[in-house]
Amino acid sequence: MKKILLLPILILLSLCSDYSRAEEIVVNGQASVWVGYSDEWQAGIRYIPEMRVSHPLAEGSDIDGEISLNAYIFDDDTDLKFYRLWLRYLSSQFEMRLGLQKINFGPAKIFRSLMWFDRVDVRDPLELTDGVYALLGRYYFLNNANIWVWGLYGNDDLKGLETFETDKDSVELGGRYQFPVPRGEMAFSFHHRNIDKNDWKGKMFRSMSNGTENRYAIDGSFDVGVGLWFEASAGEIGVTTRKSGWEKFLTLGTDYTFDIGPGIHVLYEHFIESSDSEITGEEDRKYSLSALSVDFSIGVLDSFNAIGYYDWEEKKANYYLGWERIYDNWMVNLSIFSSRKDETSLYSGNGFLCMLTYNH
Repeated sequence: MKKILLLPILILLSLCSDYSRAEEIVVNGQASVWVGYSDEWQAGIRYIPEMRVSHPLAEGSDIDGEISLNAYIFDDDTDLKFYRLWLRYLSSQFEMRLGLQKINFGPAKIFRSLMWFDRVDVRDPLELTDGVYALLGRYYFLNNANIWVWGLYGNDDLKGLETFETDKDSVELGGRYQFPVPRGEMAFSFHHRNIDKNDWKGKMFRSMSNGTENRYAIDGSFDVGVGLWFEASAGEIGVTTRKSGWEKFLTLGTDYTFDIGPGIHVLYEHFIESSDSEITGEEDRKYSLSALSVDFSIGVLDSFNAIGYYDWEEKKANYYLGWERIYDNWMVNLSIFSSRKDETSLYSGNGFLCMLTYNH
């Protein structure tokens, strides 16, 4: 068990052991079952039980926390693990959260250049993603600006858009400053980590003497009659003390809701990824994708979403078509898709997926 979790576990259990001390204890869960076909038949079942605890403190501050598990059976894979486990101190302008948590930011919807710590798939109706072990602090200024500071430890697997794993014995540090501007907001973000040199050598077949990565990002979103946003991120990987390689990501997006019938929401994003020769081991590489999404609702129960993707290098188009019906506690989803192979996604390859979800 990760050492960073010991404090949240002990305090949460202490709060739960005395119901009179806690202002609120909420227990709920989400059960889902799915079946589909993509080159071969696939089926699975998942249950995520969740408990939230809150306790008031003096002078308008609170302490709260969450414990949730991810139990699933997917084809031949069975697992039970923590999904979230965090403890938070919260006041009117400040919060600090410790434990296994979800950290994400940025205005992009489909191609997220700022997908640093999560892997939320826009096609997933449940928006599931593994958390990270972290200490996150946020301060909110009165002018709607806010500043984030974080430290991560014990996250050995690849996160977000990472190409190389993080050194398991090192701490990752970073922050973000978000501030209002006319008709929108902008932000600057930074993150530092040490790269696992064995993972680098296994993928690049050569040694690394420095092994650090510094990420720099700027993003903004604006309302000028239509929605406009951008995310730009650059990661500098130190190969040696004198030589560095760069991974760069850029997302440009816009959306608009047409007042036709129930309202048709149209969204477009363009994404560019590039890496220089120090990262690829070959010539500089550039990769471009575009996506057009259309979604609308019919009544209060049914909604539809269609996304078309185009790969400018491979000159190939892919698509996603989804229908969703929501009852009080039930949700039914049916999707048909064509996409690139991705072992981490249920929407990989060409096929369909039916999902039934119950929330309690």
